[in-house]
Amino acid sequence: MCGRFRIQDQPSDEKLAELFHQAIEISLKLGAKMITSGDVRPTDVAPVIAPSSRDRSLGAFPMQWGFTHPKRGMLVFNTRMETAQERDMLAGSVNDRRCLIPASAYYEWKKIDPKRKERYAFKAEDGSPLYMAGLYIRTSDQRRLPCFTILTQDADKSIRDLHPRMPVLVPYSRAKEWLSPDTDFLGMIQNLRVPVVPELSVK
Repeated sequence: MCGRFRIQDQPSDEKLAELFHQAIEISLKLGAKMITSGDVRPTDVAPVIAPSSRDRSLGAFPMQWGFTHPKRGMLVFNTRMETAQERDMLAGSVNDRRCLIPASAYYEWKKIDPKRKERYAFKAEDGSPLYMAGLYIRTSDQRRLPCFTILTQDADKSIRDLHPRMPVLVPYSRAKEWLSPDTDFLGMIQNLRVPVVPELSVK
C-alpha cells in the first residue's frame, strides 16, 4: 500500500521538469490547486504522465489521487495489480487509461509497538526519479479532474520486512511501452523491477 509520496521541488531531470511545467500550465488554466513539491496525500492533485487523448503523445496533466468507490463509498487510491482487471470501475482503464505518477520517494510505516510507528522513505537505488504505474478514470462530472489510483504489487524480498506491498515502478526507458494500450497489462508489470532503498524518515 502507498498512502503518501513526495515530489521534489524543481526536478533535476530535464524531461521531467518539462512535463511538470506542462501540468502546471494546465492546472492554472483550470484553477486547480496542484502540488508541485513536498508530500502528496490521497485526494491531493498531482502531476501525472499520460498519453494525450488527441495524438497519444506523452504529456503531463493535473489529476486527483483517489476516487470514491461507487458501491462501497470508500476512497480508492491503491489498486492491487493482480486484481485490477477484475474491477468493473477500472475495466476501461486497464488498457486505455494507464498513467505514470512521478515521485522522488514514497513512504511506508513500520509498526514498532502498539503506539508507535516509524516512517520510511523509499527512493530509487541510483537516485533517479521514481515512476509509479497507475490507472485513471474520468468522472461523469466533466468539471472535475481525472482521478488516479496507484498500482501495487508484492514488495521485493529486500524490503518486505518493512511493508508487504509496494508500488509498481516503471523505468522511464519503458514509459511509452507501459502507456501503450497494445502492451499486455500483466505481462509487462509482472516483470518490472526498479531497486529501491529505504531511509528512516523524520516527520
